[in-house]
Order: sequence, then structure tokens, then C-alpha cells
Amino acid sequence: MIFVFQDASKIPEGWLGKVADLQVKLEKLQTPQERKTFIDAHSGVWGEIKEQLLEMSGHKCWYSEAPDAVSDWHVDHFRPKKRALDEDRTVHEGYHWLAFDWMNYRIAGSYPNSPHRSDEGQTRGKWDFFPLARGSVRASWENRDCSQEICLLLDPTNPRDPKLMTFDERGHPIPTTPYLGVVRQRVETTVRLLNLDHARLVRARKQIWRETVDWIEEFRQSCPESFDECTACDHKRLGRMIEKVGELTGPGSRYAATARACLRVNGLSELIQAPEEAAAL
Repeated sequence: MIFVFQDASKIPEGWLGKVADLQVKLEKLQTPQERKTFIDAHSGVWGEIKEQLLEMSGHKCWYSEAPDAVSDWHVDHFRPKKRALDEDRTVHEGYHWLAFDWMNYRIAGSYPNSPHRSDEGQTRGKWDFFPLARGSVRASWENRDCSQEICLLLDPTNPRDPKLMTFDERGHPIPTTPYLGVVRQRVETTVRLLNLDHARLVRARKQIWRETVDWIEEFRQSCPESFDECTACDHKRLGRMIEKVGELTGPGSRYAATARACLRVNGLSELIQAPEEAAAL
């Protein structure tokens, strides 16, 4: 997971006008069931901006960074639109008022988003799960202040959240600071509910780690240690190597967080290219 900048300039004005009209009608409904029925009746509207949302992440899943072009991309509501479940499946009213708010949308692949049964009998996949920390105040139709919620799922649109999770050489997601209970709990919950330790994802990340290690070895051998010994060819070779690290770690690169983790472990964090964070400032 890396930070995804939600670029408002990509959302068509016509679409924004359409959902503004839907929001006005939603606000007039009196009961939760009426609102759920209305949301279902207009469930195709968020799919109309799927391509624009994909552009924001370089055509990758916002949660897993998987670039699988044959995946059935979902427009996930980060805060579930009709009902929200704790991990023990306690049911809460959904975030009806955010059903047509594109800032609540995240592009997700099937494995991170759809419910799947694990070999241990657990339900994996985000689905309607949206657990909060114990004692956290959950927003409601009457009190819509989401800022008081302590969400256990890492959010790729929050610049701070992706920094809490990294990856090891085997391709497994791990907390950046495992000695901090809060970080460990949030990462473990996110990995479990978003299926981020699925075998296919782990294999793909392991391959990226190997490719990054190969780049590191080549980079370290690209030029002589002494500047006076460097030739014009050495300078050109170094430039090509820097371009290559951009291909590995840029916001549109597949599993960029894994490549960045490998660079950090090998003492080359200063070469990480993360312009998507600058875009949010």
C-alpha cells in the first residue's frame, strides 16, 4: 500500500452534478430502509468514474497495488454505504450519507474487497467490515463527524497510514514498528480483512524484491568509487540506473511499497521516488 492522492480535477463536472442531485433526494428520506433502497436503485453511479479513480493509482488496486488488468475492479466504499460490520459481525448502520461521495471511494481488486473463505474458515476480504478501536465513537446519520472515529483499517488516501506497513524479503506485509501495539493492531487487522497476505500477492511482492535487489547490486557496480576514474559512459550508466529506480518505486509502479521497503533495508532510502505525497501538500 502506498499513498493515493485523490485528484478532484479528474472527476467530471457532469457526474458531480448528478450525484449532488441524488444527495438532495437521499437527504429527504426518513428511514434507513428507504435510504438503502434508494442507494441500491442508483448503485451504478459510482462505476461511472471507475476509470478516473484508476488513473489516480496508476491503474492499480488502491489497497494491494496489484495491477491485474483482468481483475474485476470494484469501486469500494471505504466507509460502507449500507451497513458496517465489526470483526465479530456486529452490525451497525452504514454511512448512507457517503454513498455518493467520491472521496469515500477506493478502487479495489476482487481479493481485497470481496468475501472469501480462508483455509482456516475465516472470512477474508473487506466486504462490509469497518471495525473501530474499542471506545471509538462511530459516526451516524444524525452525527456525521467521522473525525472522531479511530479506524482500524489503513486508508491509502491518508498520507500517514501507508507508512505504518512495510514488507519483508519474502513478500509478507509487516508493521513498520511492531513494538507499538497500535501500529501492530492496525496493520494486522488490515492485512487480515483486505487479504493482503494472499499467496498470489506474496509471490508477486517477492519477485519485486528480487528485482530490486538485482538493481541495487547493479547500481553499486555502475561507477568506479573514485570520481576521477569515471568516464562519460559511467555517467550515462548512472543516469539510466536512476531512471530504473523510478520505474520500481514510482506511484504507478506495481507493488512500489515493496521496492521501497527493499531500498530502505539496503540503506538506499534517499533514492525512493514518492512524488504522490508531494501532490497532497
